[in-house]
Amino acid sequence: MDVLDLNPDKYRLIRALRPFSYSVALVTCSLGIVLAYHQGNGSMPRAVLVILAGLLLQAATNLANDHADITLWRRYPGELSRQVIAHITFNFRLAGVLALLGCAMGLWLVREVGWPLLVLGVVGVIGGYCYTGEPVNYKERGLGVPAVFLFTGVLMVTGAYFAVGGVWSHEVVWASIPVSMLSSTLILANEIRDYLDDTHHNIHTLTVRIGLVRAKWLYGSLLLGVFPCSIALYLFGILSNPFYLLLALPFIVAPLKLLGDHCDEVDRERLPPLTGRFFVLFGFSFILSILL
Repeated sequence: MDVLDLNPDKYRLIRALRPFSYSVALVTCSLGIVLAYHQGNGSMPRAVLVILAGLLLQAATNLANDHADITLWRRYPGELSRQVIAHITFNFRLAGVLALLGCAMGLWLVREVGWPLLVLGVVGVIGGYCYTGEPVNYKERGLGVPAVFLFTGVLMVTGAYFAVGGVWSHEVVWASIPVSMLSSTLILANEIRDYLDDTHHNIHTLTVRIGLVRAKWLYGSLLLGVFPCSIALYLFGILSNPFYLLLALPFIVAPLKLLGDHCDEVDRERLPPLTGRFFVLFGFSFILSILL
């Protein structure tokens, strides 16, 4: 196996930060904040801190996710391996600094609204670490997609809601489901893009375990499923006007086209950013559906 097959460029800081993924933190935190304000429990200083802390923790998670790859690179001698290991190590240390800053903001919010937020925060930080961190490593166990649904979706929305409003509502959990589905879809897009590399290097993601065809079906089901799920929320009175979701509907076509058999590995490189674009547009359309 050639060491160059491990794609050293992906460990450079800008790529390791995975800019398209910040749609997750922006949408989930914004949804929690909007739900708190919509129910008359808003606080602007806490809302600003929630957004900042969410972005910092998202960045920390992204940078830390590649740390497990050090084991692969240490198998190969040479200058390239040393440079890559240095990049990964720097990213991991920077992740620690960003996580500390995010946690400091979180502790201030805990002082404002109470200890339940601390529990949510600790669970979230542990969940973020365990995505690729040992001994759990959700990604290697094929559990990355459901873990992201829970930790980056449901937990982010409900945590943001509680941090801003200082109260708990089961309705928020239900409202978080569509964006949580899209959070999982974004991770699944990464796995589909990296399927050949992950198979070659024996990385047992969900896509590797179930196969590329089934992963594409799961991706399409999650992506399309947010619309009937949102209609159900409207019927239960959580959404005010689901017609705003039509604003995002045209942008679902481009990522779905990349699931065809005619699309090669180069085409699949576009899947994560296109999924991220749809996530943002759907997320803010979903927020409009609550407010208006």
